Parts: sequence; C-alpha cells; structure tokens
Amino acid sequence: MFADQQSKRRVALDLSPLLDVVFLLLIFFLVTTTFMPDAGMELELPESTTATESEMAPAIVSVTEDGAISLDGESVTLEELQRAVAALPEAERQKVTVRADARVGYGVIVGIIDALRNAGVTGLSLPMDAVQAAGQRSPR
Repeated sequence: MFADQQSKRRVALDLSPLLDVVFLLLIFFLVTTTFMPDAGMELELPESTTATESEMAPAIVSVTEDGAISLDGESVTLEELQRAVAALPEAERQKVTVRADARVGYGVIVGIIDALRNAGVTGLSLPMDAVQAAGQRSPR
C-alpha cells in the first residue's frame, strides 16, 4: 500500500534560484568587463585635417615605431603576415585596418600594403587622428 503512494509522488526540482544566480553572474561580468579594441600597443597615429570616421575592420595590422608588425595583437613577420591574412576567411579579407605609428618609415608601410594585397586584401583602412586645419574654428 505504501509502495503505490510513493510511486505516484513526483519530485520537482525548482530551477528558479539557479537561473537567478546565472543571470546575476552574467550581468556582473557584462558590467565589469572592459572592452579595449586597441589593447597591446601604444601608437601615435598620424594627424590629418581631412580624416573621416570609419569602422575598424575585423582584421587589424599594427606597426610600432621600430617596425614591429602584429596581426590582431600577435607579433608576426612580413611573410607570416601575408600567410596569416591569406588564411583568413574571405569576408575578413575584404577590408583590413593598418594602424601604423606616425614615425614608421614609408618603406615599411609600402611593404605591409604589398603583402596584404598579395594575400588577397581588396580594401585597406589607414586610421589617423583628426586635427583642425590652421585658421579653422573648432565646432561648438
């Protein structure tokens, strides 16, 4: 007689407290996470009076003052850069951003652009700091 009553009883596990904790942890990490797209290298970008705002490409090549090259934060040589970019999916190869220090030699930049073109990159973005032209007033 007791066996029949116990077999009909179902055990219910309440998942509400568990879900509350999971969502609180998710919110905590979203709020406290710092997103730093330019982390890793301190660069002094060139200045331009005609600079316009544009989106950063999925693949970012950075070049320091001493000519050190990195692709998405990982140090690479010019040959490795070409191989790594060629291995990227086609969508990421459509546009690459080249962030170079203002003091980098012209030949280094030309070599990087040449390697990117050989790897199949069709669009390049060269970010720079916008400055006011002499004699122009800054917008208020």
